[in-house]
Amino acid sequence: MSKETTLNKPQHDHDYGAQIAVIRGDLERLQGDFATLSHEVTEDASERVKYFTDAASEKIRERSAALRGVGARGRRLATNEVHKHPLASVLTAASAGLAVGALAIWAQSSAKS
Repeated sequence: MSKETTLNKPQHDHDYGAQIAVIRGDLERLQGDFATLSHEVTEDASERVKYFTDAASEKIRERSAALRGVGARGRRLATNEVHKHPLASVLTAASAGLAVGALAIWAQSSAKS
């Protein structure tokens, strides 16, 4: 083959159009796969968030009920003590009120200085 023949006509004929069409098809399938994967990941994440939210809500309800029980028991104990010792309870409450008032006055006077 002469040099002129080689330049005018390549030795190998390639069908670039068909190869590009195959690549485009692959890319379209890949885009579809990504869209499907994205949808599935979103659904899975939503299901997991709902599961953990439901589980957390149940735990909160359980803990809240337990705390209400402890609070009610403490309230009953305090009420019983007040009924057993009414004078001591009144004196204790008055003393606490005076102490808090004295602290408030002291804090206010210190802030002005």
